[in-house]
Amino acid sequence: MNRFRMLFGKKKTMQDAAQADKTAHHEATMQLKGRTIEKTVIPEPGKTILQHAKDHEIDWQHMCKRGTCARCRCQVLEGAEYLEEPTEAEHKRLDPEEFDEGFRLGCQTVVKAPGKIVAQNKTYF
Repeated sequence: MNRFRMLFGKKKTMQDAAQADKTAHHEATMQLKGRTIEKTVIPEPGKTILQHAKDHEIDWQHMCKRGTCARCRCQVLEGAEYLEEPTEAEHKRLDPEEFDEGFRLGCQTVVKAPGKIVAQNKTYF
């Protein structure tokens, strides 16, 4: 390292590293809106939207967890690119127009990568 950098160069401190880590976690959030409870959590790849809601005690309607009852139907308002593609169960249960409007089944919708995701439970009834 040259002398100028040694004297005037800014070194990354532990505090800088902690701030960068905090910023990365802030950008990767999942905002879940249940019937009456809304929470922002850290998305975990490999888990479904419904699993996130249950793990964080959000009142997300569900019954079967197989994609047949559609009680866990939700509208993804932001972050669809961080979710896996719709499953066969979703294609059987939801109409093409629903996919166009951002609707998915919470029990089938798996997080594939961290990012900002916003979803709201919107059952048919």
